[in-house]
Amino acid sequence: MRILVINPNTSPVVTARIARAAEAAAHPRDVVETRAAPFGPSLIVTPADAAIAEEAVVALVAGLETRFDGIVLASFGDTAIEAVRARVACPVVGIARSSFLAALAFGERFAIVSFSPAVAPSLVEAAERNGLGDRVAMIRVPEASPADHERDPDRLRAALADLCREVAPDSGGAIVLGGGPLAGMAQTIASEVPVPVIDGVAAAMGFLRLARAA
Repeated sequence: MRILVINPNTSPVVTARIARAAEAAAHPRDVVETRAAPFGPSLIVTPADAAIAEEAVVALVAGLETRFDGIVLASFGDTAIEAVRARVACPVVGIARSSFLAALAFGERFAIVSFSPAVAPSLVEAAERNGLGDRVAMIRVPEASPADHERDPDRLRAALADLCREVAPDSGGAIVLGGGPLAGMAQTIASEVPVPVIDGVAAAMGFLRLARAA
């Protein structure tokens, strides 16, 4: 499969994390190309950020010259997913819905752990938009800014591991790491957490293969 993974924000650090996570989840014969949005916020935090990111994702897809077998939208807003689906013939999946569905394989509810208090409302909205608001056992975020975590990934990893261990007993079965900036982090903390920790990019890559096989 030739797969396009889109980071709807413009952060080079986040794009690199997403690319590594996608490559790790790919099959040996997959060809994975990861691109950042051509303009917009470095991180998607507010509704205004999300609106600009949607425009950027649509512009990126409209300018594609390569044909892909599938597209992954690597933001927890599944940014512009319906607009992208209307423009391409291949399957398009987002990391939020993919994460939720993967988590439900382990229980009736799930917890979400993300990277900043500022994104908590959007996490609730993502679950409700997918008809799963009542399946969210809890949402937890570290008390630090997104910029702090971007500068210090080791600090981010430690904070995520602490939060996941804290919420695991009441998670309902699994923990979703919410947001493109957390791509690849699940694998680094999974051995320290007593319930499954879901990586959105990995989940989306898996569902994309299912879509192609159907």
